[in-house]
Amino acid sequence: MKIGIIGAGATGLAAAYELIKAGHEVTVLERNNELGGLAASITVQGTPIERYYHHLFASDSHIISLIKELGLEDKLTFHPASIGVFYDGKLHDFSTPADILRFEPLNLLDRLRFGTSGAYLKLLNSCQSLEQYKALDWIKRYAGAQATKIIWEPLLRGKFGDRASDISMAWLWARVHSRSFKLGYLEGGFDQVYEALADAIQDKGGEIQLSVDIAKIAQPSAKDKVTITLTNDQALLYDKVIATVPQPVFAQLIGSSTTDNLWQADYLGATCFILELEESFIPYYWLNVNDTTFPFLAVVEHTKIINKAQYGGKHVVYVGNYVSREDWRFTSDPAKILQKFIPYMRRINPHFSAKQITNWQFSKAPFAQPIVTPDYHTHIPSHETALPGVKLATMSQVYPQDRGQNYAIKMGIEVARGFLR
Repeated sequence: MKIGIIGAGATGLAAAYELIKAGHEVTVLERNNELGGLAASITVQGTPIERYYHHLFASDSHIISLIKELGLEDKLTFHPASIGVFYDGKLHDFSTPADILRFEPLNLLDRLRFGTSGAYLKLLNSCQSLEQYKALDWIKRYAGAQATKIIWEPLLRGKFGDRASDISMAWLWARVHSRSFKLGYLEGGFDQVYEALADAIQDKGGEIQLSVDIAKIAQPSAKDKVTITLTNDQALLYDKVIATVPQPVFAQLIGSSTTDNLWQADYLGATCFILELEESFIPYYWLNVNDTTFPFLAVVEHTKIINKAQYGGKHVVYVGNYVSREDWRFTSDPAKILQKFIPYMRRINPHFSAKQITNWQFSKAPFAQPIVTPDYHTHIPSHETALPGVKLATMSQVYPQDRGQNYAIKMGIEVARGFLR
């Protein structure tokens, strides 16, 4: 078959790789001029690094298996997860159960309730019993009011803003259940995975076309080929198509009614700075900012797990957010955003100065975080679509997970295999 894949992110490239190994003729069409989607990379001091912070967990079997298949296994390393919480103007260690038992903002009973509720979520193998609950309601009942107020509510409000009280407990279960105490990273960046996939696809005769802007997808009947019309009016014909774009984008491309289930998913955008610093900023890899007056959610010092020598001796720090596409942190000039962030960064580290920033880069993505409400699972569209020859494989379908390279790759492989049956 002649198969078109829309999107050269993890899902699209994994699907293309699976199909071309099976002998099909595959073309990948990507709107941007880079591979990887939300895992796309830029460079810091000549070394590729993801635009938005990425790591693996030991349980991420699908991407780990693919890394091995692509011959990159020797570059995959796992590191202890060092985590901190910034609360009430102070940094608190939060990496281990012992750290949690010493977490001063909570009394001993609340620490125990928090730890016990977290252990329960780790042991619970399905989120089905939690789908009916809102996260803040459930954790207030089981982790306690203080743990909710100090730990969970600031994180949910920092991430989801005024939608925090709507978030499903199934979503929070997925965040806790799949986490591990060690984090994996590919030395030299995950860009190597997507470049290796692209090379393997092209070596087998497949095509990858970047900077391709699609206007419409159509298929009058099951007997007809699928037509992808570009914005320059060029028409491309395929026997089958897999679209890996967000639901609203796909709905526009096929001209679906606004009452269609495809329009049900709501997303936040993501913004992220990568700062190159002369000095270390935090004593952790990951810092949760549990202060809702701050204009950013998390700080990730990448060079706490990867040697700074790979980045010209610079300390590499991400400052990230999930925000609506109308928010000032999404629409404003990045230089002005950074200037507003700096006083807050000084509250975390009083020794920090803007002069320590030797370079910075800014990225934003409009569809980065689905808003997962208790009824979300009832609105997830099928991979099958109104067009018989077109399948949809998108981030919002990996519920109760909502993103991540591992789940994107898993879905791409599974949807591709659906064409092979």
